[in-house]
Amino acid sequence: MHDDAQGPAGTGCRCDDTAEAPCAEGLSRYRAAVVKGCLPRVTAPHCLVRLGLLTPPPDDPDVLVPVSPNVAESELLQPVRESLDAQQELLRSIGAGFSSVHAIYRAARRESQDWLTVVEGADAVPALLEQAVRGCRTELLTVRPTGEPPLRPGTTHHTHIPTGTGVSHRALFPHAARTHAGQWRHLQDVERAGGRVRTLHQLTGHLLVCDGSVAYLVGRSTVEVRQPTVVAHLVATFEEAWERAHPVAEPSAARTREPLIVDEVRRTVMKLLVSGLTDDAVARRLGVSRRTVAGHVAALSAELGSQSRAQLGYLIARTEPEML
Repeated sequence: MHDDAQGPAGTGCRCDDTAEAPCAEGLSRYRAAVVKGCLPRVTAPHCLVRLGLLTPPPDDPDVLVPVSPNVAESELLQPVRESLDAQQELLRSIGAGFSSVHAIYRAARRESQDWLTVVEGADAVPALLEQAVRGCRTELLTVRPTGEPPLRPGTTHHTHIPTGTGVSHRALFPHAARTHAGQWRHLQDVERAGGRVRTLHQLTGHLLVCDGSVAYLVGRSTVEVRQPTVVAHLVATFEEAWERAHPVAEPSAARTREPLIVDEVRRTVMKLLVSGLTDDAVARRLGVSRRTVAGHVAALSAELGSQSRAQLGYLIARTEPEML
């Protein structure tokens, strides 16, 4: 915008100082200026001067001469262009400065996502676990919520038992594994291979931890975890369960503990029944068959004189109030 150093132009203009185009009176006077070649300064609309469409000639300060619209427009837009150029340069500068940040972020995201891998497939999962067990160098921790050895169909060798020398193996199984012939043989196999076995009344989740650096959470699909904090948490959870579990030092010695274990299993069944779980849910929790749970329920009913499940729950709660 142009300011007249000689003072304001004449009258006849009611434009706002922020108007971006001449008013109707200004357009009319501009046409006259172009036709005549000049206008008296005192009668020139202020909008024409402000927009650079009239300017004083160097030799006569009392008149104003018309300026080409192209020239006036270019001069008005010049500071806008300069501002846009500066903004574009700022955009380029920020973009260039953040290019290294973006690269680091993408690399870090890739690295962070590498700590977890999901593996699915009837063949892929057993093969992955078998390879993991073979690859253990110092320690293998395993948790089996059911006592059966995890065999692939048609095979008998994949039992989560490390084959390397010098590998410490600790395995947790449910108490039910002690009272099932096939599962008991598997516990004996683990111990004969140099592993240490303990049983607990209730386990949740099939877990393997190799060398304290990689863990496998096994379910319908298997998740391989390599993030150190997560693996350390899983190891700590295992250690807590290990401290509460009952050792199986020798097959013969372990067999002498069966009455105690069976009693503990029965107490767990009682507690779960009082909490409202069905036989199927109790069986899943304990890693036993529904038939085994039904046997415990029948024995408890006979023992307490119960005629129904509802009455059994009441009698258990009355007999064992600490289970509530």
